[in-house]
Amino acid sequence: MLHQISIFIENKPGTLHETLGIIKQENLQIVASSISDTAEYGIYRVITQDPQAAYEALKKHSLTMIMSEVLAISLVNVVGTAADTISLFTQEGLNIEYLYSFMWHQNGILIMRTNDQDKAMEIVRKHQLHCLESA
Repeated sequence: MLHQISIFIENKPGTLHETLGIIKQENLQIVASSISDTAEYGIYRVITQDPQAAYEALKKHSLTMIMSEVLAISLVNVVGTAADTISLFTQEGLNIEYLYSFMWHQNGILIMRTNDQDKAMEIVRKHQLHCLESA
């Protein structure tokens, strides 16, 4: 599993830029990120090559955030692979709380969190899925 930082930011111009500036100032590489929003605030989910350093840098600026573990599953770039992979988890009764994806070299990477990460890891092992352990 990878460590992801979820940062709560105000939904107004400049707040995402400020957050990215903190990460840049620490010379940290962003591997993957996603943002979702409501009328009042956004949740910026980010994975860096050094999540602890990113967390400490952001903490100095009094940002509200949490660090959590997420699955990062590498998939071959073939139509339907993501759907087939997700079905392995839903067939076992797991809920996908959120998911985002990106391409890495020739593979797709699914970043996801379920309602039961331990059971999700059992499914990863059972089906011999390739789960990334570091960014």
